[in-house]
Amino acid sequence: MPLFVLTYGYNDTPQRSERRADHLAHLERLNADGAVVAAGPLADLSGGIIVLKAEDEAGAQQLVEQDPYTQHDVTKDRTLREWKVTVGPLA
Repeated sequence: MPLFVLTYGYNDTPQRSERRADHLAHLERLNADGAVVAAGPLADLSGGIIVLKAEDEAGAQQLVEQDPYTQHDVTKDRTLREWKVTVGPLA
């Protein structure tokens, strides 16, 4: 199944802390369903990365749109791209 990488930054909003539990619960549900490969913030906390499994880009985009951080405009500069892994355990 194709992999997709979502990168994003954060908007300056109190919604980030208010919606964090909902965001993490969403990611845990996706992880349990096998749709999340890895997710987490950047070390400097300026943004985050989520690696998703989906049938196609439209399916991956739908997963992104279901995220409370997306729905409440917590994230900005979202970029979703298909990732063709050639080396490593995900290849």
